[in-house]
Amino acid sequence: MQWIDKSRLQREVLAGTFLNLGSATAVEIAAGCGFDWLLIDLEHGSGSLADLRSMLLACRAGGAAPIVRIRSVEPDTVKFVMDSGAAGIMFPYVSSVDQAERAVKCMKYPPLGERGVAGVIRATDYGRKWESYFAEANARGTVVVQIETPEGVAASDAIAAIDGVDVLFVGPLDLSVNLGHPADFGHPEVVAAFREVVAASQRQGKTAGILTKNGFVSAHKEMGFRLIAFGSDSGAIISGLDTCLSQLRS
Repeated sequence: MQWIDKSRLQREVLAGTFLNLGSATAVEIAAGCGFDWLLIDLEHGSGSLADLRSMLLACRAGGAAPIVRIRSVEPDTVKFVMDSGAAGIMFPYVSSVDQAERAVKCMKYPPLGERGVAGVIRATDYGRKWESYFAEANARGTVVVQIETPEGVAASDAIAAIDGVDVLFVGPLDLSVNLGHPADFGHPEVVAAFREVVAASQRQGKTAGILTKNGFVSAHKEMGFRLIAFGSDSGAIISGLDTCLSQLRS
């Protein structure tokens, strides 16, 4: 298993990127680049649960821990994703304590939660490592809740206080839209919301994360974000091909 080292979350920036093409080849390329973690996007991305296991296998090309973003807090999906060998799950649009608590319950084996137990699954090397996986999964599986609404920001302190929540991850585009300032990531109200999530996370001994972009990386690091993603596989292809075409047209 390629877990996230949670001891690093509080003391250093863990670099990641989003993978939304649903391509195992793209995952394999990214895994070989040296990222600390990779976000396999099953919320807005092109891939499906049917594609997931090949993408998780492709992560073995490097040491990056695979976090999978699903569409909602849905126990059966959580079980399938974790059984398939994910290091953790990102839950989108978490705006309340109740939603965050349900996410944690889905992720944890009893007695801490309600995740169904199976022995012969990919996460346990098909049963060969079941005892060690079962013993460490509750502690090592990473629960990432996305803060994307004003309500989520207002509840961020209470959400961060929940035992089992590891990361409050800002979805900057959704949050900026819901605050009335679409894609204006430097707007004072948007920046204040970012800072509030970071402060709440730090008060509760948790980690704040964000999907950053050009021009904001240093600022987001200075704010205190530690689980940081930059770019995506689709964006990298577009940028690379645009450069190729520009060279040919020049």
